[in-house]
Amino acid sequence: MKKSVDPKGIAPPASAYRHALLSQGVTDLLTLSGQLGEDPDGKCAEGARAQAEQAWQNVRAILDEAGMGFADIVKVTSYIVGEENIAAYVEVHKELLGDILPPWTLVVVAALGRPEYLIEVDVTAARTAQE
Repeated sequence: MKKSVDPKGIAPPASAYRHALLSQGVTDLLTLSGQLGEDPDGKCAEGARAQAEQAWQNVRAILDEAGMGFADIVKVTSYIVGEENIAAYVEVHKELLGDILPPWTLVVVAALGRPEYLIEVDVTAARTAQE
């Protein structure tokens, strides 16, 4: 069972996330490596929005392979090169996750593993016994 933990004694979430998610009775835990905006051939998409879309497609493919979906995500960390790319990433994040609001950390970085990389998405998913 997953339960939102958003105490009234702290500021409410500033965007599309929860402060915490308590997963009780976890039977499966899936930890993904950071996913980039590379297609199956290894070609990097151009631009922050396209890279965000491809990174999330990669996340979806891994979740599918594990028999999970976006609803099983319990933590997201997004790494974005440059403040100018935040809006494009956040738009894709919100479009794809909709009402699914896992805890989410967004980090603006100077660079990722290669100069063409603008977006990296790190996800943890869990399935509980009641699901």
